[in-house]
Amino acid sequence: MMTPTHIAFSVALTSITLGTANPEILGVAALASLCPDIDTSKSLIGRLFFPISRWLESHTIHRGITHSFFASGVVILVSYPLALNGYSHIWQGLILGYFFGWFGDVFTKSGVQAFYPSRGRMIIPRNPRLRLGTRSNAEWFLLMVLVAIATLSININSNGGIIRGFNQAIGLPSGAIFTTQEDASRYLLIAQIKGRNALTELPVDESYEVVEPLTANDLLVKNKQGIVYRVGSSQECQIIATQIRIERLSPITVEVKDLILEEDDLYSFLTQLPQERTYLSGTLTVHDAEDLMLPSHIDRFDTITLQPGELAYARLVAASPSSAIATLGDYSVSGNLIVRTVYVQQKT
Repeated sequence: MMTPTHIAFSVALTSITLGTANPEILGVAALASLCPDIDTSKSLIGRLFFPISRWLESHTIHRGITHSFFASGVVILVSYPLALNGYSHIWQGLILGYFFGWFGDVFTKSGVQAFYPSRGRMIIPRNPRLRLGTRSNAEWFLLMVLVAIATLSININSNGGIIRGFNQAIGLPSGAIFTTQEDASRYLLIAQIKGRNALTELPVDESYEVVEPLTANDLLVKNKQGIVYRVGSSQECQIIATQIRIERLSPITVEVKDLILEEDDLYSFLTQLPQERTYLSGTLTVHDAEDLMLPSHIDRFDTITLQPGELAYARLVAASPSSAIATLGDYSVSGNLIVRTVYVQQKT
């Protein structure tokens, strides 16, 4: 089998196996795929490491010990310190690249000594006429197919993988929510939503920024004016979705703080926070809140709800600092508050 075929075979199958388009992993797999052929000085790796290949030539046969499960086991054990030291992705690329590098030769006319030290050879298929000959027309055709498969797999994985691609294609709300759960901590997401307004029954076909997954069936999204809606299939939703497609807009970093407040002035604290894409969640006890009343909306998601009383209890779910200031800014509060701030990375 030719060097380009070994590389294409290993890159394609490593990308599919790991569901990755990581160039570091695939590059290691490509290099590792050449290593089994160190048992012959005619190969590229054999010429680069001629003393080793020459010694192996004189003591073993081509496609023998280096093309076996035994050799793969040795590679796994010897390279395992890479995984222990935080380079598990490199380790995975190495062991898969090596394995696919020799396993591809199973389809050649002479096969490989896969079960070394047994001298028997693994050859697929059994019909000799269907086996690959080096530099034959069949191998050139296989190379083109493998390059196409590798390109397709890398393209799919670079866009989130097969599941994400399938979800995008059909736009199922459940699939979009699954995608959001996977991507919400890494990307600023835009949801293209088709459905109906639960209150007015009017059709909805608009884009919204995803705030966060709320449940297994629902999302929180906001429009350009910052109004938050619950979208999905549950009865509590303001928008009943029939189709949701998720678009990755920009990479993000997320900062999360867990704060404990003890009769603190909420206004002075909230004004110090970034106002854009900062979300507050938690339960607060509001002191001296006999006069505190919060309106309830049926056309949008209430990010702040209140259980009134002399000691009122406010529940915040993805509330913005501005809305918290407007409703609770004049009161002292106690309780736990999770502050999640999303920073959009600038494209270079």
